Amino acid sequence: MSSKWHQKKAKLAAEQFERELQSMGENSDRVKNQTTDVAMGGGEEQFYEKKLSKEEKKALAAKKREEKKKAKLKASGKLTEEDEKNEGEDELKKADMVLAAAMANMNGEGDEDGRRTEWNPEAEKLASEGTICTYASSRKGVDARSRDVNVQNFTLQHKGFVMLDGTSIVLNHGNRYGLIGRNGCGKSTFMKVLGARAVPIPGGIDIFHLKEEIEPSDTVTALEAVMSVDEERERLEKEADDLNHALTALTEAADNPDAAPSVGGEDDKLTLDEKQEILMDLLNSTYERLDALDADTAETRARSILQGLGFTHAMQSKKTKDFSGGWRMRVSLARALFIQPTLLLLDEPTNHLDMEAVIWLEDYLSKWDKILLLISHSQDFLNNVTTHTIHFTNKRKLEYYDGNYDQFVKTKSELEENQMKQYNWEQDQIKGMKEYIARFGHGTSKNAKQAQSKQKVLDKMVRAGLTEKPEVEKPMNFKFPDPGHLPPPVLAFHDVSFGYPNCEPLYTDVNFGVDLDSRVALVGPNGAGKTTLVKLMSGELQPTLGDIRPHGHLKIGRFTQHFVDVLDLEKTPLEFFDTVYPGTPREDQRKYLGRFGISGKMQVQKMAELSDGQKSRVVFAKLGRDAPHILLLDEPTNHLDMESIDALAKAVNEFEGGMVLVSHDMRLISQVAKEIWICDHKTITKYRGDIQNFKMDMRAQMDLDDGSGGKSAAKGKLRGDASVMKKSEEELEKEKKKRENAKSKSSSMSNGGKKSSAFDSLLSPKPREGSDIAAPSSKPDTDKTGDAWDVTEIKETLPKAEPTPEPIPERKKYIPPHLRNKK
Repeated sequence: MSSKWHQKKAKLAAEQFERELQSMGENSDRVKNQTTDVAMGGGEEQFYEKKLSKEEKKALAAKKREEKKKAKLKASGKLTEEDEKNEGEDELKKADMVLAAAMANMNGEGDEDGRRTEWNPEAEKLASEGTICTYASSRKGVDARSRDVNVQNFTLQHKGFVMLDGTSIVLNHGNRYGLIGRNGCGKSTFMKVLGARAVPIPGGIDIFHLKEEIEPSDTVTALEAVMSVDEERERLEKEADDLNHALTALTEAADNPDAAPSVGGEDDKLTLDEKQEILMDLLNSTYERLDALDADTAETRARSILQGLGFTHAMQSKKTKDFSGGWRMRVSLARALFIQPTLLLLDEPTNHLDMEAVIWLEDYLSKWDKILLLISHSQDFLNNVTTHTIHFTNKRKLEYYDGNYDQFVKTKSELEENQMKQYNWEQDQIKGMKEYIARFGHGTSKNAKQAQSKQKVLDKMVRAGLTEKPEVEKPMNFKFPDPGHLPPPVLAFHDVSFGYPNCEPLYTDVNFGVDLDSRVALVGPNGAGKTTLVKLMSGELQPTLGDIRPHGHLKIGRFTQHFVDVLDLEKTPLEFFDTVYPGTPREDQRKYLGRFGISGKMQVQKMAELSDGQKSRVVFAKLGRDAPHILLLDEPTNHLDMESIDALAKAVNEFEGGMVLVSHDMRLISQVAKEIWICDHKTITKYRGDIQNFKMDMRAQMDLDDGSGGKSAAKGKLRGDASVMKKSEEELEKEKKKRENAKSKSSSMSNGGKKSSAFDSLLSPKPREGSDIAAPSSKPDTDKTGDAWDVTEIKETLPKAEPTPEPIPERKKYIPPHLRNKK
């Protein structure tokens, strides 16, 4: 038996049903009209319930809370109509202030926190150091909602030297740019200008410029340093609250647009819809940043990034003061990757990384979906990371190219070739016209009129602008002289063990030898002892056990990561060489330095003012002057440009002595190394294979294979990877057989669609004598031996037909390196 509550509920339901039936006739016309509107493409907002976004739901919830609070106050008599009116005006004023800050960002006057600033301390610091930049500004300013950087007519000066003149800066969201150029052209200075916001950058774009290591601290661990983004999160949450309140106030004022105070002057008045659109865009970007800094996954992401950069679980808990400068730079890099800024500026990020960390960073950055501007002199790294290339030219311009470094080289060479053809054509035309004018330009004859016409054509060509002759950059010519012959063994290790005091031994019972024909590359994780092994070879360190036996006349030349220590930075390169090598004529010193790219003003400029790459060249010039028997090169490419690396590789290959190389630059290793030695597990192991095989093995061990799960034969391929292999001969042979089978099947159905018989092969035309073209064979795939028919006489009596030429094979379409693995 049902209760009274159930009976009452059933009664109410029946009454509601009766009311719906009565109103059905009244609403039928309205429903019909709405349905018609929807069918014609309109009326969706009335007919369907609008789906609110995450931000709109939050704003609506905040509005309901405020209305509920006001209703309680009004019911209790604490809120009068006058107070409610004043409060509404205050809310509109606050919304106007928030909107004014957004408008300041749109005019390019906001800092990275989105606040209006009249003074930029970082830009002032750059100016005090002699770095000045100018640009074309727009009356409308910069749209704070834009996700791209676009600066026109940009000029950059450093200590009076013009680095860029009248160029443009274009960085689009979603692109990864590689910035390349000669040492000393101003790449790092240009990146500092962007990092300091010395140019108009939309306020919605946050920037992280990796320029220095994190401060050493005895209270903050490496993990805590990476996760210390609480200030950023709190700022963004406060900004989101302010935007929500402003949006709520504008929504309430939507019924009375005149109540919303204007922003700016009469000419700059915005409507309520425009204000709401601006605030909604800013709110969306703020919530995106908050989602990226999600606290729930913060520790997991931070540990993953640190592990990829070489930090073990124990190292992540160490204080930052216990790390060296290189490891603190890794912490700073991990922080940049963790924060995930809209614009990430990286200047030589691989300098302090081992090969394993370089491979991990390469894979991580290849998936960066915002704006990345990268300075690197590793061709392999650039090929696998970048989607666009910016060339810092000698003409003080920035030239933009689509594609990675390999594609840039190909495109640039094609453009220069076409430019040279156009230049030669124009010069030939000018020469012919000038000769004609000089010969027939005088008098009143018919030829004189033609000469005048040619003069007009020539003047028109000059006014329109002639094609410039492509400038060929002067190549550098590194050279290490022949040191003379030394009989082996030149440098031998016998049962060598070594360890630093109070530490585990790095090497135990190591045996190997280095001769004048050795070309060795040392690879291995950081801390395995690669640099220590080089110090043992040079005699800087002595083994704890065992014996190192160098040849009595052995002379070793060493390039270290701290190469600046061998230079006197207060002297010029010429003065330094005059001090180290007295008695050499000044002109000979100039010529020798010029071969290593130290020419012109650089020779008389203090080395403290030179770039790191230019200082490296001075050290290499000193190495060549010392004429060593064995070169020990520890990360020599950290600051060299592409041209210098190629010159170094050429010099090493022509060198008659030995070489031991420690480097993460796979391009240089592939150019100069004949052997790869792995330093790990307290010993030295020779690797069977080249550096690209080693890279693929490393990627497989790190589970970085793209979608293959480690099972693909061509594992680890990246877009634009220089290590992408060609098809094997077996695959090509299989494809060739398939094509031949397809042709034989198609030919068998010719002649009216009749089936071919065994005799058809007897009638196949023979090629003429002396002809190089053979007739295609229609022989079946399975060769038959012991033919029962003797058809020799029949063949001789058949007329000789014209040979059927083989179809011309299709020319293989060129596939750029960064697309070769796409199918």
